[in-house]
Amino acid sequence: MATHSSTATDTRTYTCPMHPEVRQIGPGNCPKCGMALEPVEAEQPKEKVEYVCPMHAQIVRDRPGNCPICGMALEPRTVTAGEEGSPELADMTRRFWISAALTIPLVALSMAEYIPGRPLDRLISRQVLVWIQLILSTPVIVWGGWPFFTRAWVSVIVWIVPSPL
Repeated sequence: MATHSSTATDTRTYTCPMHPEVRQIGPGNCPKCGMALEPVEAEQPKEKVEYVCPMHAQIVRDRPGNCPICGMALEPRTVTAGEEGSPELADMTRRFWISAALTIPLVALSMAEYIPGRPLDRLISRQVLVWIQLILSTPVIVWGGWPFFTRAWVSVIVWIVPSPL
């Protein structure tokens, strides 16, 4: 009984996701990085999507990115029927929930001194409590706020050295 090999009959063109210049007929591995080649999708005529800054309508780009003036994420000008999720929204939602999970015990520890009788002082020394608060607050401020810090930095740089539009 002969087995049917899909590689012998597959005449589609395959390419490497990391090296689009690598193309071959049939599946295989990329000779540069070893990743599995993926079939090249037949390019269907797409509607041209332009990306604009919500705050600066004069900023129009042909691909997503950040506004050179304020650093905000560029939004698509056209709305498609199958609207895909925003990666920026997913990232910020994840940052919010993880930061909130770290902030709840931080607030509880910070407010413990206002509980009558101060029961936490008998369990944990003040120095250890300060270190716990530092450990809980650092990721919230640094990691949770990182997108805001980067956009603020871009805004400061643009304010100091305006870019030509």
